[in-house]
Amino acid sequence: MKIDCIKKTVAILAALTLGCAVAFAAPAPDSNSPAHGNKGPAAQRPVRDFLQELSEKLNLTDAQKAAIKPILATEANEIKAVNQDASLPNRQKETKIKEIRDNGREKINALLTPEQQKKFAEMKGQVGNRTREQLQNRLAMLAEQLDLTDTQKAAIKPILATEANEIKAVLQDNSLSKEQQKTKLSGIRESSDKKINTLLTPEQQAKWAKLKEHAKQERNKNKKDAPGA
Repeated sequence: MKIDCIKKTVAILAALTLGCAVAFAAPAPDSNSPAHGNKGPAAQRPVRDFLQELSEKLNLTDAQKAAIKPILATEANEIKAVNQDASLPNRQKETKIKEIRDNGREKINALLTPEQQKKFAEMKGQVGNRTREQLQNRLAMLAEQLDLTDTQKAAIKPILATEANEIKAVLQDNSLSKEQQKTKLSGIRESSDKKINTLLTPEQQAKWAKLKEHAKQERNKNKKDAPGA
């Protein structure tokens, strides 16, 4: 029974550490996309891939695809400009990026039929639902495995909520390449873990470190066992 519990915990930790919302991320155009001036085939691929995903899920017409493509490119360019603005604090950047994305989604939505708009809304709703679900799962896992007090759970919950929102923003940032996203996601998780760690007792800290090490070993094992590895 104890071994099964540990295996379950390792699996949950591995999934949360690796993914945490990656499943609902749309393909992100990289920093060399057409929105940033590079007109080579490789640079066009990310925007094209995201457009293709929308086309498949919403059954877009050629005219709709032609109208949506520049919206996505402009959005990526504007988000990149915000991220590179050193005069803006992170909170203001998040607000501006959200405004840019909301504006882009409104423009796209205006080009869709009522049926397509319904599907588009469902796609956006899945992001929020999965974020909340992962937040609840991770908090429940930590509470169970570390025997958190009610005070600790109350303090950790907003940390995880902030982490989830930041991860969501990174995954939806069309100005970032996949490698840049990976780096930012790693930084977000590390920052969150440090904050949580300060709320734990020495015994809980040691147990959590052990659980994360198990998760790391499990991920490495899965990579080795994966086809083509």
